[in-house]
Amino acid sequence: MISVRRRELDEAAIQRPLAARVGAVAWPSFFAASIASVVFFALVDPLELAQNTWPHVQVSREVGYSVGFFMFWACTLSSSAFTALLLAAPRQLRDDSNDSGETQ
Repeated sequence: MISVRRRELDEAAIQRPLAARVGAVAWPSFFAASIASVVFFALVDPLELAQNTWPHVQVSREVGYSVGFFMFWACTLSSSAFTALLLAAPRQLRDDSNDSGETQ
C-alpha cells in the first residue's frame, strides 16, 4: 500500500511542469541569497571591499551590492540545484531497475 502511494507521488513529481521544477530551485535560492546579502552587507561596505581587493577598479556601492547578491545567488542556486539532482537520482535508478526486469 505504501509503495503504491509512493509510486503515485513519484509519478506526480515527474509530471510537474518545467516552470514549477525550476521555480522550486530558483525561488528558495533567491530567498537565501537575499538574506545572505543583507547579513553580509550589514557588516561589509562594498566600497571598502572593492578598494581592498581591486584598487585599480572603480566600483560604486550599487554595483558592489548587485555583484555580491548575484554571487550569493549563484552559490545558493548551485546548492539547490544539486539537492534537486540528488533527490531525482533515486527515482531514475528505480525506473532503470524496473526496466531491466529486477524486482524491488
